[in-house]
Amino acid sequence: MGKMKIVKNQLMAKWFVCRVTSGRKSALYGIRFSYPGYISLVVLGVILTNPYILSIAALIAFFGVILPMHPFDYIYNYGITQLFRTDQIPGRGSELQINSSVAFLFNFVVIASIIYGLQLNYAVMAIIYVLSSTFFIAVLLFTEDFSLGSIKKLFINKGRNN
Repeated sequence: MGKMKIVKNQLMAKWFVCRVTSGRKSALYGIRFSYPGYISLVVLGVILTNPYILSIAALIAFFGVILPMHPFDYIYNYGITQLFRTDQIPGRGSELQINSSVAFLFNFVVIASIIYGLQLNYAVMAIIYVLSSTFFIAVLLFTEDFSLGSIKKLFINKGRNN
């Protein structure tokens, strides 16, 4: 019973760290490994029109929504950091749940279109996914959160005194 309590306390601590991590800091952590890895996996699945690869990507996105960190962050923390002696990712913010939810829905739509045999240009869909993900990351890097107000402030009100 003592071991379970320790694991529970560690998970609660990780959830707390994730909730106080800003969107910008979280995006900086994501650029290390999870964003490039996940975007590459999705693009590979879309270009190959492979529902199995996309199902794995959707499952990873689902876990990105419910876990305190992205599954690739765990791989980074317990694999990459050991190999290259880099710092671990302490936690990710709420941007992870938003990004993972959008990725899950995108994968679901593409899987459904492949299964039902819709004639779509999947290369264009892959490009759209990469561009939208890059836009999302860029907004987070140049603002504090991902909201319509921060996008408006970044692009429309730039240079104006409010």
